[in-house]
Amino acid sequence: MVLYGEKARIGLILPHEDYTTEYEFNKAAPEGVAFYATRIKLESVTRENLLKMSDEVEIAIERLPPKIDLIIYHCTSGTFVLGLEWEKKLLNKIENETGVKAISTMQSVVEALKQLKLSTISLMTPYTKDLNKMEINYLANFNIKVVKDVGLSITNTEEMCALEHSELSEAAEKADSERSKGLFISCTGLKLMGLINELEKKLNKPVVCSNSATLWNALKKCNAPLKEVKGYGEALFATK
Repeated sequence: MVLYGEKARIGLILPHEDYTTEYEFNKAAPEGVAFYATRIKLESVTRENLLKMSDEVEIAIERLPPKIDLIIYHCTSGTFVLGLEWEKKLLNKIENETGVKAISTMQSVVEALKQLKLSTISLMTPYTKDLNKMEINYLANFNIKVVKDVGLSITNTEEMCALEHSELSEAAEKADSERSKGLFISCTGLKLMGLINELEKKLNKPVVCSNSATLWNALKKCNAPLKEVKGYGEALFATK
């Protein structure tokens, strides 16, 4: 007998109102790679609620299937808002309690931007201005400079997940700048599968989103094939 995910089984710890990640990851995953999610409560995207959400991580860990190869703490704002040291401690805690390698969304974003040599970028998010500033400061720790940013000032996670391609494309184009070498679209809840390819052609530069970066990093960590992934941009998944 063989379980699904014979090449890699990856556990996701998600905000409870994320309607996007499981659908997109399992649709985009190479054959033999499977994603299994557990959820933690996030009332709205504020620092207080993001910190409260992280208190449920131990419960989430217990509810993941036991036979997995990697764990992802998958919430963009849930890492950059609380800071680098908090992020490191959280990932160490997950690894110590499970014996399984753990990564975060923002860690994946930084690795993806570095892989593409994107040190000067534009940023598009559904967040408030204050959260955008926190994310810009987080990226600055890695010498990644944001030259222009656009935020849609949404705090309700369901509303973020419901944004349509036309709305996301319009905001992405507003965020673009001649000074930026690439565009980063932040938030795991945004429906961006397929749109990334269109934006790369339209803007003529690499486009990375929270989900594309995390999927890329997870597959890389599990030695799973990247070239089979479609819909999350050509620039990133053409790398090794």
